[in-house]
Amino acid sequence: MKIHDITATIGETLPSYGDKRPNISKICTIASGAPYNFSKFHSTTHTGTHADMPSHFIDGGAACDNIALSKFCGRARVIRIETDTHITREDLLPYEIPKGIILLLNTGQSKYMSQPELKKDFVALTPDAAEYLVECDVKTVGIDYLSVDPYDSEDYPVHKILLGRGIPVLEGLVLDDVPEGDYILSAFPLKIEDGDGSPVRALLVEL
Repeated sequence: MKIHDITATIGETLPSYGDKRPNISKICTIASGAPYNFSKFHSTTHTGTHADMPSHFIDGGAACDNIALSKFCGRARVIRIETDTHITREDLLPYEIPKGIILLLNTGQSKYMSQPELKKDFVALTPDAAEYLVECDVKTVGIDYLSVDPYDSEDYPVHKILLGRGIPVLEGLVLDDVPEGDYILSAFPLKIEDGDGSPVRALLVEL
């Protein structure tokens, strides 16, 4: 069984919006005489490789502690889309996306997840692409950078279209070394009370 870890390492050099990088500090260490190592971790719920819950943009939408966990585990398909603009319906049509699949979009941006400076011209989705994925009845959508909406978006239509239909979003995936094809995904969120998002440990298991 081969497992692909498609999770960015959480650290203080992760790219982020504004000053929202995680902070990890040592409370005590064995080296300083303590009986154990013990650390403190401070972060937003949308750090690194993470899941967006419907409640992120939909008032009353499902949150980390009540969303169906089947959204984050199951048959997943990785597709590679090379484009200099944002992904459109026409870009997705040739892939004949099956109903109920978890769709992971490899746009070649994973390398930027290890660079602390935020890439503002990242590839995202267009609203018509999001509407098409709703029509395909996908279970979950993932992408290899920090947002399915463009950086300069003001009303976040892609998030609202997907999350409004109960389709959670995985962002910040690391897909560079993952071939196109079908896998089993495991990417469970933490059980955060009323959580609008959560870091995940995302793994793909080859079939």
